[in-house]
Amino acid sequence: MTRNIKLLYGFSFFDQFMIVIALWVPYLATKGIGMRQFMELQAVFAIVILCGEVPTGVLSDLWGRKKTLLLGSTLKAVSFSLLPLWSSYEGFLFYHLTMGIALSMISGGDVALLYDSLLASGDEKSRGTAVLGNAKLAAQTGATVSALLGGAVVTLSYGHLLWANAILSWIPMFLVLCVTEPPAGRDRAKKWSKQLKEIFSTTLVRDAATRLVFLNLVASGAGGLVMFWTHQKYWQESGVPLAYFGVLLASYSLIFGLAGRSAALGSARYGRRPLLAAAGALPIIAYFGMASFLGWGGILFGTLGQVGRGLGGVLFLQVLNEKISSAYRATVISMANLGTRASFALLGPLVGYGIDRWGLPSVLSALGVLFSIAFVFLLLPLVLRERA
Repeated sequence: MTRNIKLLYGFSFFDQFMIVIALWVPYLATKGIGMRQFMELQAVFAIVILCGEVPTGVLSDLWGRKKTLLLGSTLKAVSFSLLPLWSSYEGFLFYHLTMGIALSMISGGDVALLYDSLLASGDEKSRGTAVLGNAKLAAQTGATVSALLGGAVVTLSYGHLLWANAILSWIPMFLVLCVTEPPAGRDRAKKWSKQLKEIFSTTLVRDAATRLVFLNLVASGAGGLVMFWTHQKYWQESGVPLAYFGVLLASYSLIFGLAGRSAALGSARYGRRPLLAAAGALPIIAYFGMASFLGWGGILFGTLGQVGRGLGGVLFLQVLNEKISSAYRATVISMANLGTRASFALLGPLVGYGIDRWGLPSVLSALGVLFSIAFVFLLLPLVLRERA
């Protein structure tokens, strides 16, 4: 199980090692895909994952985390291998459909497998925050290195970028093959249909603290997805040369990962309350700062959003993991990811349309207002419940 944890750190690293992503917006622009169509494709992608999140989470809990993760990793590699063949809107739509199915299989199962491996190794449950933080750091380090590599490879051509990305996409599959499935929780043998009702009831109805954590995880994830794709458009309008896109994405990814890694240390030293407050407040400051200072000043403000989302991603997941059973951990995490994708499917196209119609500053200010409301009604009650 200890070996599992190391392998899953490697999986987190290479799962995010997608060198084409740093140039995704400008690459699709060369194929005639504008920002509105781009966000439409991302919304379709989100809807596919939305429809697959809970079924694949259930599949992971019942069939096995390793098998589901292996199937998803293989389909993801196939999707990236076919990507160089597409050049039309329809081709990219097919890519987003297949990739959506692949990521829905991976989503939730990797975290559940990591956390179950920690428990099965006999390690202290209190180390969960540190282990999740390490996984987040590994993922963002992978994104950082891949962004730098993508920025270098694209100087040759987009063709070199796509084929190199296709070859690298097979590494996660081989890592999953080496993972050992942890023992199933004792309550996994219970009748699943009865337990599903209990899961929904506990997560969304009876337990207010669990519901608040769940909703904050959804809101933070949706905001992160919107900003991930908006950043590249922001850099374009700020006049950043294409060659620096990889450097900026690498820097943002590294900041996100280091913030997640510091969540355990910060929680031990200061308690979770101030860190939870920072996780909600920093992205809001980033929205208004980017809207007010288009250019390098706004890019600097954008780093605050990465710090906030890095902290929140680890803290919300850790609290949720503490409150749910091992047997259904993948299902609940998939439910949270489902909510994130559903929120993005609604918000993403509106953001894309707004950017084309009114410009980035107006849309970023509107996002700042929206997430300020979410902070007051979702995060503040959770912060007040948390013991100092």
